[in-house]
Amino acid sequence: MINKIIAHIKRRIATYKTQKRIFETIQKGNMVWCKMPLSKKQLKKIEESHRVRPYLIVDKGPNFLLGYYTSSKNRKDLNNYQKYIIKGIKYKRSKDSCIDLTNIKKVHIRNIKSTYIKLSQIDIKNIEKRIRINQYRGNSDILRFNEPIYIEVGDVIQKNKSLYYIYSEDNVNIYGFKIQKRNKQNQELEKIKVNKKKYYANFKEFRVINRNDDFEILDIATDEEIIKIFNEKNMKKRVIEKDVEEILERNNNEYQIGTVFKYGKSTVMYLYTENNKFYGVDLLWYKIKPRLFEIKRITKKELLEIKELEEINKILEFLIEKNIQNSNIKKIHEYVREMLYFSMV
Repeated sequence: MINKIIAHIKRRIATYKTQKRIFETIQKGNMVWCKMPLSKKQLKKIEESHRVRPYLIVDKGPNFLLGYYTSSKNRKDLNNYQKYIIKGIKYKRSKDSCIDLTNIKKVHIRNIKSTYIKLSQIDIKNIEKRIRINQYRGNSDILRFNEPIYIEVGDVIQKNKSLYYIYSEDNVNIYGFKIQKRNKQNQELEKIKVNKKKYYANFKEFRVINRNDDFEILDIATDEEIIKIFNEKNMKKRVIEKDVEEILERNNNEYQIGTVFKYGKSTVMYLYTENNKFYGVDLLWYKIKPRLFEIKRITKKELLEIKELEEINKILEFLIEKNIQNSNIKKIHEYVREMLYFSMV
């Protein structure tokens, strides 16, 4: 009997040493297999195979972890900012994980089983955004990673007491059209849904907002809602009409954006016309010397091809990243992005 007790104690000590070693390696953003931190009575009510599950770790103490618990089932009772789905295929796992972001669990070191995966920064930023919305809506008992968030298409933000639905974005700016919760004055507004909530949208009133400006993230549309807005309302086309109308008028000549010409010993791509002058980029040198220049003496006989939208978009993104200060480039980039989107949906 005494030998059995001694053997049991040795196993417990060995297990604790293993748990301690795992605990010391755990960082924020790790998902860790842990036994649920519940009493024996509570655990008995849970199927045995579900008593150990991954927890997303957001902080740790001297002998405990703080994290959000996950489930292999999509929690339909939680809305879009109260949960986050980790795609198993992304991490070479057989199942997805649904993280409940509504409350933090304290997990003692003795409940640790093994490490699972470390989340990418993209997933961390998306989770951080949802936690931030939860806190803004009054849930003060949860913890953040204190990471910067990334605003993208489908997000709803508030700036200077006005609400905006983000319909496009790039590395520098986000682009939103104005929305409101009510339509008291019976304006000609269109209804959209974001996270199952109804908003009234003014597709003609939109704003370019720098990513570094002060604003608050309020909501996130589901993928299905984003597609519905783009497809059924044809919103993208209407939003960009005002922005690109002037460019399209100036481009009312025999060349279209992305037309490639033989130009002496080089090859150039046409982008826009201004004051009866053609402007474009040198395709052989633009990565070494990123600049726009006037294309002189081009004729149709020197025309080689018309670039695909994907190629044009990549070139414009490169120029913008290199801080080419030209308002036409940014507008054309937005126009190409919209046309590229329409070609895919």
